[in-house]
Amino acid sequence: MKQLEAVIFDWAGTTVDYGCMAPILAMKHAFLQQELTITLDEIREPMGMLKIDHIKAILNMDRVKLSFNEKYGRYSEHHDIQKIYDQFEMHIFSMLHEHTEMIPGVLDVQNYLRNHDIKIGSTTGYTKKMIDIVAESAKDQGYTPDFIISADQVKRGRPYPYMLHQNLAALDIMDTRSVIKVGDTIVDIQEGLYAGCFTMGVIKGSSMLGLSKNEIDNMPPRELDQRIQQVKYQMLNAGAHYVIDSIAELPLIIELIQTGNSHVA
Repeated sequence: MKQLEAVIFDWAGTTVDYGCMAPILAMKHAFLQQELTITLDEIREPMGMLKIDHIKAILNMDRVKLSFNEKYGRYSEHHDIQKIYDQFEMHIFSMLHEHTEMIPGVLDVQNYLRNHDIKIGSTTGYTKKMIDIVAESAKDQGYTPDFIISADQVKRGRPYPYMLHQNLAALDIMDTRSVIKVGDTIVDIQEGLYAGCFTMGVIKGSSMLGLSKNEIDNMPPRELDQRIQQVKYQMLNAGAHYVIDSIAELPLIIELIQTGNSHVA
């Protein structure tokens, strides 16, 4: 029997902010301030990274790079990245408190983990100032991880596993194979894999699915299933050991792992 010691969760799109809306909206506004229009798919592709790295990744996309060059007659430089990031910060801090609601099922999962003596850690692409706002609201709603660290508190954020390493140290865990990393983006999955942990993607509520709870509830079942299957394929293709539709399914996967009946799914 495999004894799991900890689950390390992402924040936006995994435990709070269904659909990961706050960073999406703030990023869109930040680029518009520079008269650059980017698509939701372009915003979501690097989601989960430290936000200044996220902006750099968007500016390096072929279409965006060409658009920037057509607008300004040159390619983006460091000061352009910083200017967009400053705009992003302004927008995210103005709206972050409105996007901290717990995703359904998270508190039940927390109760399950506590009852089974499994520790709870967390990593995020937010900065410390940003996650402090989110974590305070989450605490008021009853969600209290044992450890919280942000991407600007380590040398490099995701996909580097350094935030996960800090979780393992703080939670006093030696064996990475006794840990599950849960997230809603490709860089979450990469972070978990590079750290040597069981790695799980969650679809509903995720940045990758990109749908609000209301949109999911009102979408034709066949269309919703097609979208879910597409995200599941992308997560498994990135190397996820498990992909679940809802965070509420996590206890079932834990039971399978601990009884030795688990398989990649």
